Amino acid sequence: MKMYKIALAVSSAVFALNTYAATGFKVPVHYNIELVDGSDDTDNYSRFNRMLTLTPGKHQVVLTFKDTFKSGTDSRMVQSIDPLVIDIENLKNDEVISFNYKRPANEEQAKTYAHNQKIVLIDNNSGRELTNDEATYFILTSDSGFALMRDYKNELMSLNRLYAPSYVPNAQREMTLTENGAPTIRAGSERNTNYQTNGKQGITLKPLANNSSAMTTSSAPGSKVNTNVYNEMIRLYNQADDATKLKFVKYVMSH
Repeated sequence: MKMYKIALAVSSAVFALNTYAATGFKVPVHYNIELVDGSDDTDNYSRFNRMLTLTPGKHQVVLTFKDTFKSGTDSRMVQSIDPLVIDIENLKNDEVISFNYKRPANEEQAKTYAHNQKIVLIDNNSGRELTNDEATYFILTSDSGFALMRDYKNELMSLNRLYAPSYVPNAQREMTLTENGAPTIRAGSERNTNYQTNGKQGITLKPLANNSSAMTTSSAPGSKVNTNVYNEMIRLYNQADDATKLKFVKYVMSH
């Protein structure tokens, strides 16, 4: 009788957890959270029920496909090269968003899926397919190809696609479709560094005065830089576009 009461209590607790109204994103099996609104803090994620608790409103979730799958008598890790970026436009109170996809049963199927990652965003409570006004997704590819330590936040910033409380994008880079019909956006291979001066992107260098002795050459320690040569370099630099300026700054910092 005692064991029966304990079992009944456990069942009631599980039922209460399953019926408790939640607001957030249900992470499908085989997927892992990388970023939530620009942050890698996943304290609001429960591995027990794969539930990411969110407040009502706009959110962005970045996920990677990664898990072990059967390969004959063994199990092997399969991971997608590129993550999924899910933009939730206006999450409502007690609403849970998730997505459906063709779940692979073995290593071969997992490798095929990891290449295309075609999904359907849904209301997890009703199974209803979401409209583009409610939520969208794209695959974040990169010119750099596969990298173990890709900086997804920086890549999204470089595309003006990052959503975070302190950074709301305006312009957006063009989106294309993969051969399987999944939306994708490619980030550049260079790390995007935001240099700012007086609220404007980029660095503006000032010419030296004729009597300046602030700089010396690396080949002759202590010798003064020719002011005219230096100022001509500054003039050319200030006329360059932001990408060229960034390459110049990286070159100087690395040497």
